[in-house]
This record gives sequence, structure tokens and C-alpha cells, in this order.
Amino acid sequence: MKIAFISKGNAIRSIIAESITRKIVKELSLNAEVFSAGVEPKKEVNPLTFKVLQEKGYPLRKLYPKPLNKIPYENIDILITIGDSARKQCDFVLSHKRRESWFVDCPSDSLDSFRQTREEIEELLRKLFKL
Repeated sequence: MKIAFISKGNAIRSIIAESITRKIVKELSLNAEVFSAGVEPKKEVNPLTFKVLQEKGYPLRKLYPKPLNKIPYENIDILITIGDSARKQCDFVLSHKRRESWFVDCPSDSLDSFRQTREEIEELLRKLFKL
């Protein structure tokens, strides 16, 4: 199974979702590959993203902003767009088996806002994986 999270910049929300999902699939012993990308990727991950992931022991390896052409979007089983601009710009990705659009707001520049975003994504992932 291949799961992809797409957001506008791939520097906060989709990175958080990718990291948390990697931990979930490992804990559940699922045979899954997890990806994230941005329709307009930033140059680097927001440092507060790493901070809130690290607080809960989520993996940080291989997390960096990527454009869509750096992931196998043609072979994705579950495609999740995060934010309206990503949803609108990913209409061309039609081969996935399941698609969801999550409307998680981008956090402000405060650590508490990043924590709230992480918690919102954790809740959505619990529902996705029926945990």
C-alpha cells in the first residue's frame, strides 16, 4: 500500500502527517510506503514542525519538502490532500484507489499552534486507521 499526503508547501502539515503515519504503519506492522509532497514546495521544513514531532517521538529521518514529481503519485493507493490549494491542484492525480481532503489550517508561528495542528492530524489519522 502507498499513502501520500499533499499540501501546498510540504513544510508543515503534510510532513507531520507523513511522520506520524510512518510510526503508525510500523507499530501496526503494515506493509506500507508513506510519502508527502507539496504543490509549491518550500526550501526547508519549518523548524517548529520538527520540534512538535520530536516532542512525541515521531521519526524525523528523510523529512524534507518535495515536489509532486519526486513521489510515485501515479501508484498511490490513498491520496490525502491537506488544505484547499492542494486539493484543487491535485485533480490530475486520478489513479489512486481512495482520496480524502483534509482541511487542516496552517499553524501560526507559535509552538502551541503547531501542537494543535499535530493533534488535529493525529485525530484524523486515528480515524483513517480506525484506532
